[in-house]
Amino acid sequence: MSLMEPLMRKELRDRLPFFLLLPGIALSLLLTASCTPQVITGRAPFVGVSQMELDAQELTVRFDLSNENGVAMNIEAMNIRIMVRETVLLEHSSGERLLIDANSAESVTVESKPDDFTRTLLESLSNGTLDSLSITISGDVDTLGEGNLEFDEEGYMYRVPGRPGQFRAAVTRTEKLVRDNPL
Repeated sequence: MSLMEPLMRKELRDRLPFFLLLPGIALSLLLTASCTPQVITGRAPFVGVSQMELDAQELTVRFDLSNENGVAMNIEAMNIRIMVRETVLLEHSSGERLLIDANSAESVTVESKPDDFTRTLLESLSNGTLDSLSITISGDVDTLGEGNLEFDEEGYMYRVPGRPGQFRAAVTRTEKLVRDNPL
């Protein structure tokens, strides 16, 4: 046995507790890193119809755009379409800029002249001939920083009780709440 062997054994014995702790330290760092909060980015806005009103001449729709991201959404252009089956009920395209703070919402009001089909359909809903309309709300927004974000939501349009000519929508399914072209 050489003179170096006892020294190496002593050195190894002194370092052994450190080597035994190493896997625990690594696991602790891994768990800490995985539990840190993640800021959500790249989600399209959730678009809902909070109010729709049909009068003698115009159809007025208030869209609520909810930003579910942890950062502000700077919209530079938007395209929103409400469809009943394969027929467009309302279509709105705008280059209007809209800033929506993180985890908040903004409203956009659109006025249009409804065609005969839209008017007949909404009057049937208003007078109770129809209980509700199955609708799709789809479109996209062009944002500064996140690019083009698409949304596609399905739900129902129904009349507001006691308010003839006024309607609301309830969304029951959403799709494409992710970035269209990742950067």
